[in-house]
Amino acid sequence: MIDDHAHPFAAEFAPLDLAEISLDVRDGPGGADRRRRAELAAGRLATELVVSRLAAYLRCEPEEAVSVRDARAADWPGHIAGLFADAGIGGMLLDPGGPGTLDVKKYSALAGVPAWPLARIEPLLDELIGAGQGAREILAAVTEFLSTAADSAVAGFKTVLAYRTGLAVDPDATLAAADRSLDPAIPVRRRGKALRDLVFRHMLAVTADLGLPIQIHTGYGDSEIRLAESNPLLLDEVLRTPEGEAATVVLIHGSFPWHDQAAYLASVKPNLYVEMSLSPIFSPVTTADRLLRLLDTAPAGRLLAGTDGHGQPETHWFAAQGLLAAFDKVSVLLRDAGARPSWIARARDLMLDANARSVYRLS
Repeated sequence: MIDDHAHPFAAEFAPLDLAEISLDVRDGPGGADRRRRAELAAGRLATELVVSRLAAYLRCEPEEAVSVRDARAADWPGHIAGLFADAGIGGMLLDPGGPGTLDVKKYSALAGVPAWPLARIEPLLDELIGAGQGAREILAAVTEFLSTAADSAVAGFKTVLAYRTGLAVDPDATLAAADRSLDPAIPVRRRGKALRDLVFRHMLAVTADLGLPIQIHTGYGDSEIRLAESNPLLLDEVLRTPEGEAATVVLIHGSFPWHDQAAYLASVKPNLYVEMSLSPIFSPVTTADRLLRLLDTAPAGRLLAGTDGHGQPETHWFAAQGLLAAFDKVSVLLRDAGARPSWIARARDLMLDANARSVYRLS
């Protein structure tokens, strides 16, 4: 499969820390948050399944899985390449998550598969807003950033607007309103609602002109997100604009828990795709149910697969394995419903490989 959305894993050996496979990213002073994650880890189903599946992969007892893994991972490149091969990951699109460029060749060499970079807009936006730049200057800088990234062969762009001022984008935001929204008394990450809305619509136009897709974080994420503001239906008005209809949009994370809504949008908007990642890590047992509900409504040609693996390579492996197993389960249900084997095989190829190659123009 092509992993449509992932983050870098450790480039050098790192012990497996099960407590850090968590959506709780708080890290206050004194280590209390870290201790709390460690206390709760054993009670998480995701943690239990990572351990049991890793033990099966390593052919050891679950109680030995972490120590056996760490011993094997002394050969870090060999360990990572083995995980990616076992999970059937044949390529990955990498979101750096922060400012600066990403050396995708390094991660490609470690994993033994091709890797393509994504460019995220928020690090630039937050920097410019924090520096007190005005709306006109910010729009110009965004245009330059997108064009420069396209020239450097990024495969697509990403926005985490849902983590800032939410997806209820006002398509009629103006330069004057954008400037008024830049109140320095408001924290940067929540500052500039009108400005960020204006930038979002502008991004849709520019990425459409560049012929590159834009990934939009929808649905749940880590503990910094305001979940109520990440429903993909909040994007409906801006997606009805000329820019929204011209851009290639990918709703990542399957918009969980709004996967039915995301599937509907993919069924009525020919330029919109839904990608299923993150939830196979943190809600693993119901992955097949979500996949079935997506296929029940959205065309197979509008679905993509990803992991949102991050930090520890086992998260990429665990999510990919879960997705492949989920598709096997769903295939049985589809056959029972009357779908022909040839249709199911084609749907599998589209979701796991062909759609990503087409959307991101991968070789």
